[in-house]
Amino acid sequence: MYIYKKFTKYIFEVEILEKIKLNRSKIRIFLYIFFIFLAMFIGLVISAVKADRLSRQVTASSQRSLIELEEYISSINTALTKGMHAGTSSLLGDISGDLIRDAAGAKTALVALPLSDTRLDNTSRFLSQVGSFVASLNKKLSSGGSISEKERRQIQNLIDYSKKLSDELLKINESIESGELSFSESEYTLEKGDREIQSLSAAMDNIGQAAGDYPTLVYDGPFSDHILQQTPKLLENKRSFTKEEAKKKAAEFLSVKENEVKYSAEQEGDIPSYIFTSGSSTVAVTKNGGFIVYMLGSDFAGEASVSEQDAIERASQFLTSKGYSNMKDSYYYTNDGICTVNFAYFRGEILYYADLIKVSVNLENGNIISFDARGYIMNHTQRDLKEPAVSKEKAQKSLSPLLSVISSRLAVIPTEYATETLCYEFHCKNSEGQEFLVYVDTETGQENDILILLYSDNGILTK
Repeated sequence: MYIYKKFTKYIFEVEILEKIKLNRSKIRIFLYIFFIFLAMFIGLVISAVKADRLSRQVTASSQRSLIELEEYISSINTALTKGMHAGTSSLLGDISGDLIRDAAGAKTALVALPLSDTRLDNTSRFLSQVGSFVASLNKKLSSGGSISEKERRQIQNLIDYSKKLSDELLKINESIESGELSFSESEYTLEKGDREIQSLSAAMDNIGQAAGDYPTLVYDGPFSDHILQQTPKLLENKRSFTKEEAKKKAAEFLSVKENEVKYSAEQEGDIPSYIFTSGSSTVAVTKNGGFIVYMLGSDFAGEASVSEQDAIERASQFLTSKGYSNMKDSYYYTNDGICTVNFAYFRGEILYYADLIKVSVNLENGNIISFDARGYIMNHTQRDLKEPAVSKEKAQKSLSPLLSVISSRLAVIPTEYATETLCYEFHCKNSEGQEFLVYVDTETGQENDILILLYSDNGILTK
């Protein structure tokens, strides 16, 4: 009996141990499977995060490329319009060079888009042809030939195509920015847009290229890109001003007492200056010569009670009162109730575009709220100009037959090489009423530049 009990107990204990071992094995297997799934889940989460990040990076890059493509196509359209109205090989050569640059940039942006090549065959062909076509026209003009009516129609076809493509790309970009389209949806839209304008490509099968330029605001000066790229000519050989002398100049300019002006800081750079404040106004005075570089106010404009023509007159009177008597208003632009008027130095019959001063007027009360003479300080100097070697009548013959002259005058314009050129400025229009400024060199009789004038309710733009 005793032995039986011992044996039974032994068997029972063995069964318990076996069950414990079995449970432990199950637990191990469960934990093993759990950790495998946990690792897989973590891996999937990490992959999803990486994929999402990569997707966002690709989308951002693609959208940037789409924006760049639209900008390049728009620039090509502008260049083609200029090329249509160019009358000499020198200007057309400059345009063709710019156009080749823009076409290359557009191709780079196009390749970066997640679209198959076949969906944009017409656009790719357009970009490949547009430069060589204008280059061929330039070669023809250089050898004494002229642009035929057929070739002008071909240029017009290129202009029409680039305009429609630019408009389509602009709509896509606006839809993406507003959230109406995702980038994947825009792929179909872009393809659809290309098919819609595909019929225009038939007219370009054997056509070539043209040229490009980027839009600039006339109220900043048609040649503002070059105006601030000099050393300040007005400050040459001028004596140094002390801080106290400069403070007196600032007070005189603001028409306040000297004790109402406080010194703020010094400014280095191209035009080293002392900075002063008085009330809500900030004034910079050059360390050499004591000239006013700029004056900035902080007025906000409400409902306009002063007309833009009245604002131009007030700005002109302000300049005269400050000793700038030989300044002629050229262009203006209004934004948020502030009218900014562009003035250029005028002497005799010649307008000097680089000698630029901008004056801003509050249209609510007519107050002068800003003054910027950086262009004037950088460029104003005594010039020794040669008499024109080419008469105005002969220079006018360089103009395209598509243009009729509205008015003309002599103007000194900056060049890309930090020099200046005396030109005849011809204000022209074509048969559709579109207006241009064409500059013809008085020495060579060749076109130097051409600008397209754009009129809006806010002022005048050019590109």
